[in-house]
Amino acid sequence: MIDLLISNGTLVTMDDKRRMISNGGIAIEKGVIIDIGDNSDIMKKYDAKRVVEADKKVILPGLIDTHGHAGHSMIKTIAENEPNWGALVEAIYLRGVKEEFWYFDALLASLERLKFGVTAGSTFLGGGSGACRVDDPKYAVLHADAVKEVGIRDIIGVGPNGRAPYKPREFHYYEGEETNRIVDFDGMMDTTRQIIEKYNDFSNLVTARMTVNSISPNLDDLSNEDKLIVRKQAKEIRELADESGRGILAHAGGGQIKSALELNLLGSKTMLIHCGGLSQEEINILKETDTKVSHCPRARSIMTRRCPVVELLDAGVIVALGTDGSAPDRTFDIFSDMRTAQTLQRHYFHDSNYMPPGKVLEMATIDAAKALGVDKEIGSLEIAKRADIIIVNMNKAHLTPRFMIPQRLVYETYGQDIETAIVDGKIIMDDRNVLTVKENWILDQAQRVAEEVVELNNLEKYMDLPEGFWSKSKYR
Repeated sequence: MIDLLISNGTLVTMDDKRRMISNGGIAIEKGVIIDIGDNSDIMKKYDAKRVVEADKKVILPGLIDTHGHAGHSMIKTIAENEPNWGALVEAIYLRGVKEEFWYFDALLASLERLKFGVTAGSTFLGGGSGACRVDDPKYAVLHADAVKEVGIRDIIGVGPNGRAPYKPREFHYYEGEETNRIVDFDGMMDTTRQIIEKYNDFSNLVTARMTVNSISPNLDDLSNEDKLIVRKQAKEIRELADESGRGILAHAGGGQIKSALELNLLGSKTMLIHCGGLSQEEINILKETDTKVSHCPRARSIMTRRCPVVELLDAGVIVALGTDGSAPDRTFDIFSDMRTAQTLQRHYFHDSNYMPPGKVLEMATIDAAKALGVDKEIGSLEIAKRADIIIVNMNKAHLTPRFMIPQRLVYETYGQDIETAIVDGKIIMDDRNVLTVKENWILDQAQRVAEEVVELNNLEKYMDLPEGFWSKSKYR
């Protein structure tokens, strides 16, 4: 008797042939898909401890969010119209939060991702102007413990603070006697190494990866002294990324790619986030080096510099979707990112033939798995892959009639339509009830900690409605 059968649903496999099975079934044993096909055949072959009925529902691989930020779930919308938002966030994360902040933020973010059908994510351990809590491994441990409690997967992005050349940063500690400590590049890299070595097994849900906030400065803009420092630091970053075998995650944009190539920071295990303002030459470099791209269509960084998604795809670059969740003004609902990604490119080219729904769905599933280097494990429904699966209830007004399923998923589905979520063969959300944690308790504790952060950092002044909020076309 096997562990689990999913019966009588419409399968959207996202395998190499992009098979769809209208009346399909999946057999799962020890966290792995052991069979998939016509439901009558599957039900004849196996008995299971539990059968999940999926009539009038769609069975998909769990969605993959290739980029988000720890901390952001607790400060969303605060100071959202402030020009120095990044610097403010950095000050909060490095010097204005207690240890428990990182635990409850990860609980809240993981809960939100799960409720939106995201079963795997990638999360920078901080944000703002590049704040990353690598002064001590305990912050990554708090984050990882919370993620594992909820039961989804996460890749923690850890690395030096700020932008190269990396300078010492001051951190503040509230536990015990309040203290401050300065941590330099070597100290941050030592902590990064400890975290990457600790979280190295995909089967344990959480892994860690070498991360820099920004892939590279433009070397032509630096002094000779700073160039020497940047080259030395880039060499150490590359070495740690290669030692782990998991590569590099980094923000990037136009004007940085040639320098990143010169510094040996690109490659098949590097994923660059945002990538606004790329030139054709830079697109060609990404293709030639097999560097991957995470496109976050609701991120503010691409408002002034468009990410050339169509041109990247046409060049053969793997482009995945990320939410950039969840501050200052977005959620972890990657269905919203599917539609936004599609709309941005269609509007740019004045042509609705761009970004077909099938391509967009790939960007949140199998292409996202490829971008993160985990496509042998997840991203599609195939025999021998991990059983990370979501079930969408299609028996709703906005999803009826139940045909043209891939189009329906991209054009009309929302995260709230996800009914069941399975990770590693374990049902962790059933009929939208989360089975692994107490949802209301998490919400109450997150509210408590967030209110404390507001008080500690005197953030009330950033929470009033700003000038121009009502009746104007623009703030200020």
